[in-house]
Amino acid sequence: MKNRRSRAVVAVLALVAVACGGGEAGDTTTTGATATTLAGSTTTEAVETTTTAAAGRTFLGADGVETEITDVSRIVSLNGDITEIIFELGLGENVVGVDVTTTYPPEAAALNDSGQTVGFAQQLAPEGVLRFEPTLVIGDTQVAPPEVIDQLRTAGIPVVIIETQVTLDGVGTKILEVAEILGASEEGQALADRVNGEIEAAQARVADEASDPTVAFVYVRGPQVVFLFGAGMPTQAMIEGAGAIDAGAASGVAGPVPLTPEALLAAAPDVIVLPEAGLAALGGIEAFQALPGVGETPAVQSGNLLTYDEAFFFNLGPRAGQALDQFISDLYPDLTG
Repeated sequence: MKNRRSRAVVAVLALVAVACGGGEAGDTTTTGATATTLAGSTTTEAVETTTTAAAGRTFLGADGVETEITDVSRIVSLNGDITEIIFELGLGENVVGVDVTTTYPPEAAALNDSGQTVGFAQQLAPEGVLRFEPTLVIGDTQVAPPEVIDQLRTAGIPVVIIETQVTLDGVGTKILEVAEILGASEEGQALADRVNGEIEAAQARVADEASDPTVAFVYVRGPQVVFLFGAGMPTQAMIEGAGAIDAGAASGVAGPVPLTPEALLAAAPDVIVLPEAGLAALGGIEAFQALPGVGETPAVQSGNLLTYDEAFFFNLGPRAGQALDQFISDLYPDLTG
C-alpha cells in the first residue's frame, strides 16, 4: 500500500511539474480572498567557485548510490526547487541546464525560455542531459525513468539523487543536502537558518489563532485534470503549517485522488486553494465553480477561494517561509502582526 501511494504521489507531482513549466498563467478573478504572490527572494552573497570547488567530496544519495563530486562548473538541475536553492547559494552561473519545473528566479526561468532545458525530468531522456556536457546532475526521487539515470552514470556523468521532501521540516534538510553536494556547506547553513527562521516566524503569527479553517487544495490543469490533494503531499505541509486543517487528509484522502462530488462532500472545505495557471487552463473561476459538487462547498458558497503560483505555494524551497506567511495573511485577513 505504501509503495502504491508513493507512486501515485510522484505521478501527480510529475503532472504538477509540467504545469509549473508550461505556459504563462492567465489573469484570474476569484470571489472572496485572492492571493497575490509577490514575495521576493533574498539572494545570499555569491560563493567563490572553481571547477575543483567540490573536489574529493562524496555524497550518498537517496537511491543508495555514492557519488564522487569533483567539478561543479556545469550543473544540470532536474527540479525547480533544487534550481532555486542553487541560485540562492550563489552558484546560479554554474547552471547550464534545467528541467521545465524551473520557473524561478527569473535568471533561471530564462534558461528555460532560451531552450536550455532537458525537458520533463519525470520523462527524462539521456540525450537531453548529455548535450549540456554537465559535470554534475542533481535531481530528486521524482526523476524517472531510473534507467536513464543509470545511462548517464555509465557515460561518466556524476548524478546525485536526493529525497523528495514534503514537510516544512524537510525544507532545511533539502537546502543542506544541496549545499553539501556543491561544497557550499557554510552558505547552505546560513540559507537553511534564514528559511527556517521565516517558517517559524510565519507559524508564530498563528500560534494563538483560535479558528481552525478546513482547507482543500484542488489541483486543476484543464477539465480532464482535477485532483483533490491529501495526506503526504507538500500542500498538506503548507495548510497545516498555517494552523488549518487539510480537508483532503482529514477526510481520509492519501496523496492525490480524482476530484468527485463525493470527495468534496466528505472534505467540506471552508477554503479552497487553487493553482493560478491550472485555473486559467480550466477556463477561470466560473468554470471551476461549474464542476459537479464544487458550488455546494462551504468555500464556494462563502467566496473563500485562494489562488497561487504552484512553484511558490508548494515547492518547499527557499521561498517556503515567504509563501507560508503570504498564505497565513490571506487565510486570516483579520490577523495582525
